[in-house]
Amino acid sequence: MGTVTHSLVHQFASMKPTEFGATIEPKWQVADRLVKEVRTAVEKQQLTPLDGARVISSIAATLFGYDEFILREISPESLLATPSKR
Repeated sequence: MGTVTHSLVHQFASMKPTEFGATIEPKWQVADRLVKEVRTAVEKQQLTPLDGARVISSIAATLFGYDEFILREISPESLLATPSKR
């Protein structure tokens, strides 16, 4: 049987404050390296500044669970589930 992985929201919501740094640090290190690569690609004109910004946004969203933390609050599913005020 496989290992169950909880969502990032669940992981961070149930985390002790002392666990936060050790949990987030590896992600920050990876993000830092990737952002430096994107910055270099923009400076070498391999990517446009707009594409660079989009890639960096995607990196952050992927590593830090943007869709779970932010989009879940305003997803179409949640809007459809909300009773309309008529």
